Amino acid sequence: MNKYLKKLLSLLLVFLLLFPAFCLAEDYEDYGDFGEEIEEWEDIVEPGDTLLATDVSYHTPNEHSEVKCDHELCFWNLEMGRMDEESIWKVLTQPVTVLSGKQREQVRILARPEEKCTDYVGVVTCASQGVHVLRQEGDWTLIEAYSSSEEGSAVKVFAEQFQGWVKTSRLKEEQVDQHYGLVIDKLQQRLYVFKEGKLFTTMLCSTGFAKNKANLFHETPAGEFLMVSWVGGFQAETLWCAYGMRINSGILIHEVPSRQETNKAGETYTSYARCERYLGEKASHGCIRVQRQLTPEGVNAKWLWDNLSRKPYTKVIIWDDMDRELGYPDDSLLLYYNPKGGTNYHSQPTCSLVKDKYEPMTAFTYGELDTKPYNKLEPCPGCAPMPRKTKIDELNAKSRKRQ
Repeated sequence: MNKYLKKLLSLLLVFLLLFPAFCLAEDYEDYGDFGEEIEEWEDIVEPGDTLLATDVSYHTPNEHSEVKCDHELCFWNLEMGRMDEESIWKVLTQPVTVLSGKQREQVRILARPEEKCTDYVGVVTCASQGVHVLRQEGDWTLIEAYSSSEEGSAVKVFAEQFQGWVKTSRLKEEQVDQHYGLVIDKLQQRLYVFKEGKLFTTMLCSTGFAKNKANLFHETPAGEFLMVSWVGGFQAETLWCAYGMRINSGILIHEVPSRQETNKAGETYTSYARCERYLGEKASHGCIRVQRQLTPEGVNAKWLWDNLSRKPYTKVIIWDDMDRELGYPDDSLLLYYNPKGGTNYHSQPTCSLVKDKYEPMTAFTYGELDTKPYNKLEPCPGCAPMPRKTKIDELNAKSRKRQ
């Protein structure tokens, strides 16, 4: 064979081998030098407990209680904040014991198992709020719960944990949905959707924020709850709250509020700016505000409204923030951004709020987040990336501590 022909065939073979890489590099135009990015991507570790922000030490709801829990596994001996999918799913699919009565009816729980007792230790909402059954003595049962006292209540025990007595005849067991379950973490201000045993998606939320002792009733109680009714949209002063789903008397899970505003041209439009910026931290009057932006899995407040079971009820567990402290994520945790004008940082290389042509986005590490050019990026309201260290400090400052 002619030596020139051999050389030509060799060049053609090299071209055919390299052509896919050139095409791929063009598709990944946001990444700059493709060779350097390949090396970085080879080092990716899937985010987990070792990388994400987690509790400095884990606590269970029952650990400070006078009467200890002896169940094999339940909400009260589950470690709050630990993302143990198997244990969480077992709890999410367990039946719930509630007090019989109407959905907004509330019962004062007694300090002693006596008919004439007027020493009340807390309040429980009928039908939706789960109680922890500890022991039975005759016609009375010792239970544990977080108090659901509301503004103006004579029992001024707001969102505090208690143990007290109730007539056994009031107890009723409810089965729960076996496909979906929700976990709300008051420390991290995240809502986790579990689907058939696995964490399906993560959303930003805002639970109640009691600014001072004058409005402690704004604190969202922790515990186990059932999503018992689809209330729908409602007005709260100047704010409109869509997709309201009741879990505890006046406490609902709903979309982050909006309000009608007017631009310079005199045109009215719907604005979420007032409340959306506070997602990921305590901000509400007790309800759980949930993001309207879609997660990478296509979930938002409307999705919850459309997909969660109305009977049997969906279980919602809320982890308290009492005595808990959040540590920083590992500096090697990967975050993502669009270098071509992007203003947010993201938890995943693709996001529903980013145009396809900018995906997958460029990776950088959490340790670089406070350095240029990443220090001006805002957390994405759709894919719930880990907050900055300064924000974690704020979350810890807003958590409740035992006096």
